[in-house]
Amino acid sequence: MTDRTLFRASAVALIAAAMASAPALAATGSPAAAAPAPATGSMSAAPSASPQTIARAGKALHQVLEINHSYGAKLAHTTDPAGKQRLIASAKDKATTAITAQGLTVRQYDQVLAEARQNPALRARLFAAAGLPAQK
Repeated sequence: MTDRTLFRASAVALIAAAMASAPALAATGSPAAAAPAPATGSMSAAPSASPQTIARAGKALHQVLEINHSYGAKLAHTTDPAGKQRLIASAKDKATTAITAQGLTVRQYDQVLAEARQNPALRARLFAAAGLPAQK
């Protein structure tokens, strides 16, 4: 797992959830966070992830959003660069733990989120598993 992968996962989660009020750790300057995900084909294609994987990714998404919200607020009030780096490292560790606690690798989590950006039906199932309101 790389820092870039975890930042991308957090950014995709926040973008997919349209959580404008949740500060993103990805806004700390990671170039991967700003990069759009590549198109993977038809938007109505069947998801490649199993229903269990989608449910696990949804639970992890919920936890990662909570971590991003909590640490985003802390980052906004921290001016010390070393302090910011410590907060970011701690948030990454917690997000990784939240993802792996669901029985997923960060790569699997990233793949589900990337696919959900392209597939509205999968996105709806992921949001439901995360306890998020459906997006139009």
